[in-house]
Amino acid sequence: MSVKAGQAGPSFQDHVLAVAETNVTLVDAERSGRIELLQFEAEPPCWRSFSGPGGQTVLLKPDAYLRLAIGELEHSAFVEVDLGTESAPTIARKCGVYAAYWRTGLEQGRRGVFPMVLWLVRDTARRARIATVVAGLPAEVRALFRVALITHVVEAITDAKGGNP
Repeated sequence: MSVKAGQAGPSFQDHVLAVAETNVTLVDAERSGRIELLQFEAEPPCWRSFSGPGGQTVLLKPDAYLRLAIGELEHSAFVEVDLGTESAPTIARKCGVYAAYWRTGLEQGRRGVFPMVLWLVRDTARRARIATVVAGLPAEVRALFRVALITHVVEAITDAKGGNP
């Protein structure tokens, strides 16, 4: 993660550690034989840029991008680690950027599929709040998003039911 002036405070550090914790959880799952971790790319290398409706450059900034395999099935996700600091309108705006990127078809052209967008949270109350934001999105984009507890990252990625309440 790149650090800008004023970002090295405790909340930024907590966020960096939570993203690292996600990676450690996936590595542990791989070592136990549950998954094969093909790629874990934290920000900023996992960021994507695309042209917005007016031709302006839009930057999609996931916290991480990951790919994993279970047997012959490959799963991929853009990961958003949420520590409860963002408002519902901010979450909705970020979901809108993901939806706009999905509509470009760029990722699908590169990888053949659009990764799920996985919001990872620390508690069930926050999971419910973000799930409510996702439920308010247009029907055609809701399926892009999944919300789960950070401790259930593997299950959220590999389970068709996901982590949504």
